[in-house]
Amino acid sequence: MNRPRGWSGFPTGLESRLSSYPSPSAAWRGSITCLTFLTSRSRCWKKYMINTEILEIIMPAFVTGLLCTALHVPLGIEVLKRGIVFIDLATAQVAGVAIVALNVWVMEPSWAGIQVAAFGSAATFAFFFRWVEKIMPAEQEAVIGSCFIVAASVTLLLLANSPHGGEELEHVLSGQILFTSWSDLAAFLPVYLLVAGLWLGYPNLRSGQGFFLLFALAITASVQLLGVYVVFASLILPALAGRRADGSYNLLRALLSGGVAVIAGILASAAADLPAGPFLVLCFAVAAIVVRVVSYWTSRSTSQPDPRQA
Repeated sequence: MNRPRGWSGFPTGLESRLSSYPSPSAAWRGSITCLTFLTSRSRCWKKYMINTEILEIIMPAFVTGLLCTALHVPLGIEVLKRGIVFIDLATAQVAGVAIVALNVWVMEPSWAGIQVAAFGSAATFAFFFRWVEKIMPAEQEAVIGSCFIVAASVTLLLLANSPHGGEELEHVLSGQILFTSWSDLAAFLPVYLLVAGLWLGYPNLRSGQGFFLLFALAITASVQLLGVYVVFASLILPALAGRRADGSYNLLRALLSGGVAVIAGILASAAADLPAGPFLVLCFAVAAIVVRVVSYWTSRSTSQPDPRQA
């Protein structure tokens, strides 16, 4: 069969469909061929646009997750050294309670008002935890855990009569990192830069009251971007991944574990169209386990003497 000019390169099924029509003219064939070509190009362009939109959505999430993890890892290592693991959950939950209470009691509160309420609550409890550490250190972890349970219960009571209470509770606990915009990140970036600058420039602040203040600053910002669960996971699990057998910590290993978890969690949640918070927590856990197992076997193999030297 004589093919019209420009036939090659188009869908092969088109030729069989056209041959079923009674004696079509070459011009008629060419018109339908061109129409089919344009339709296929339109579909490809639409697919490209969808991919571009997805990329625009998840790129702020990638940057936010990696930035928060890079800041949380040193804080998490210090938390494990102090043995106050529950301070992560308690401080994040207290900041969440302040945000929820302000939204329930005040009609359309300002962004600045939310930050003042959240940081004020987190800093107050941070100072309280520091006081407990000095006065009754043996009971510190129990007090911090109790504060977390009380704050979580208050959150449930505040949202009990809210028509969108379930959505707000999910936002507080698991966050909505996939929907983080560049403007959201830019709003909290000065806080992260301040905490990082003070942490690196003034090592004395890492102990005593300074640590609790920096911790409250970082958690106040992170809980609004990541949620309570992801904040806890990004603080503790990478730090556990970086812990050595002798009790010291490998910062680079912890950062690597956290970075891989963020990338894998966001990609998995975007591909599965499921909430990113739970995916991130699972990825933090899996990455920490893998890193610990690999580091264990690596250290074991290097510590064993070479039988050829015996």
